[in-house]
Amino acid sequence: MKHIVLVSHGEMAQGVKATLEMLIGKQDTVHAVSLRADGDNIQFEEDLTEKMKALYEEEIIIIADLLGGTPCNVAVKNYLTNENIMIIAGMSLPLVIEAAMNPLATIKELVKVGSDGAVDVKVQLKQAADTMDQATVEDNIIECYPNAEDATIVNTRIDERLIHGQVAGIWSTSLDTQRIIVANDAAAADPLQKSSLRMATPTSMRLSVLPVIKAAQNIQSGKYGKQRIFLLFKNPTDVLTFIEAGGKLATVNVGNMSHKTGTREVTKSIKVLPEEEIVFEKIATTGVSLTAQLVPNDPSIDFLSKLRN
Repeated sequence: MKHIVLVSHGEMAQGVKATLEMLIGKQDTVHAVSLRADGDNIQFEEDLTEKMKALYEEEIIIIADLLGGTPCNVAVKNYLTNENIMIIAGMSLPLVIEAAMNPLATIKELVKVGSDGAVDVKVQLKQAADTMDQATVEDNIIECYPNAEDATIVNTRIDERLIHGQVAGIWSTSLDTQRIIVANDAAAADPLQKSSLRMATPTSMRLSVLPVIKAAQNIQSGKYGKQRIFLLFKNPTDVLTFIEAGGKLATVNVGNMSHKTGTREVTKSIKVLPEEEIVFEKIATTGVSLTAQLVPNDPSIDFLSKLRN
């Protein structure tokens, strides 16, 4: 088992660990050690030594916040010659996510993820807009594969935030997704939102942002061949519209629905309005199974049972 020890000045290490767990669930193999504001190199060395002793003989990656800083220097002083301990400086959330989710990643691969994490957002957004313009043209071309096997929908999810860290970095990659389809009329009509969604999508995956009925037509016509599709909706009404337009679904995972005036809490991440409860019940009558699961590490639960409680 590979352990990750995050070390930093102040509370950065604890903050990165907390954010990591918000995205991918609890991580018992990720630890945090800090140089306290009222501490010094001796305090930090004692705390790090105590933590490392608890992980004795395990393979460990130490990720420090800053090259040349006290946390990194103490790690180098104590563990430079230990072949079971790797040390990386330049902590970032993408780097820590990759280390946590890909225990076979090499140091070289992890460093590349960390170094590639900083981008010029405005330039990236312009490039994403150009990509989405071409994708929109392709999605509108009448092109069907009636003799092809049905496209594989690897996950159908309701997520009010659409493509964000949990969807792009966790769900879609863990399911070997080849195409993400966002089915939402407002998003499909908004060039800026489409570009932002493209920017949030892993570069290895195709993206379609479509009106709900168009998404149902494209999928049912076999337009995407045998691609592995992650189908994403913003709300239950869009799911029902998709089904009524001929879209076929077996299971819908309810992920994130935020608080609004008049909602009640079903789970920590799901708050529903009374009219949305009615829509969920209608979806259930079509034979679709409704589950609730925030991230892959969480257990999948029966959403209707929670809704009806």
